[in-house]
Amino acid sequence: MAASLSTPFRIAVLAVALGAGGAALAQTAPSEPGRPTPAQLQKIFPEQKRLAISDHQARITILQNGERCLGAAGSSEALRACMKQEREAYQRQREQHRAEIKVLFERNGIPLPEWGRGDRRWKWGEGRPGNSGV
Repeated sequence: MAASLSTPFRIAVLAVALGAGGAALAQTAPSEPGRPTPAQLQKIFPEQKRLAISDHQARITILQNGERCLGAAGSSEALRACMKQEREAYQRQREQHRAEIKVLFERNGIPLPEWGRGDRRWKWGEGRPGNSGV
């Protein structure tokens, strides 16, 4: 779970790191092909931040619901059902957040970094053969 949650975080950190330079960013060399420009990252930052906060709030809600369910569980089966429910809720949230990031990037003409299951290294605009990405 931690690795899958880190992908949006990586994107946010990259945006913050590249967007922190302000006027100096306009003077930097063009970015690598397929990578977003510093100006693009700066442009999407407010919405990206809003999406990150919303994602955090949703994950907090999932944890709180899971805690209530676990506290009320009266058997091993109920405990397993709570954990399954929480796992499925995290998966739905992760998919929703990725879809929102995808829309944001597409709306601003930014290629998505492609990544797949088990592949923690990602590259902007380049996927593995046969991998549809997000």
